[in-house]
Amino acid sequence: MVTGKVLIIEGTSDTRNGNLRQGFHKLLGQKLKGNMPRIVMGDGKHQAIKKFTPFKNVRYPRLLIDLDEKENIRFDDLKKNNLSNKSDLVFYMIQEMEAWFLSQPEILDDYYSGKISKKIPKGLASAISKPSDLLYKITKSSKKKKYHKVVHAVDLLQKLDATKLMVDFEDFKRLIETLNN
Repeated sequence: MVTGKVLIIEGTSDTRNGNLRQGFHKLLGQKLKGNMPRIVMGDGKHQAIKKFTPFKNVRYPRLLIDLDEKENIRFDDLKKNNLSNKSDLVFYMIQEMEAWFLSQPEILDDYYSGKISKKIPKGLASAISKPSDLLYKITKSSKKKKYHKVVHAVDLLQKLDATKLMVDFEDFKRLIETLNN
């Protein structure tokens, strides 16, 4: 049995446009010094779930995927993806990873060199139904051009404050706590 921790994350493993694994490593490293899991990029949600399933012999597998819905749909999603019996190992980016960026608008202002934050609706970022669509829309006229799910995400992941994410997103907090144990 492999005793190390493994974290399978929904997101492309193709590094031609940037290395999402590197972005996640930097973000998680803020809280997991000495406890970093081996990060495996799972590509799409269903591919990530398929990659997660074979890790039966890994002592500490974890799965981080988009929910693509509001938090109250979690149990339906677990059931639909045959993950109900592994719910303690599954963590969601609610609704998408881009909600994390929207929850820390100051990094968007800094990264895109503008007042992107003024275009973000007030309220919880997790309540935005399509965070990536909103990012495309509010960044399309920026100097860096429209948000790119890999190129820009790699940089933005590294700018996120993990402590703030733990406050704003319960699943992120639970993921960090689980990986630290």
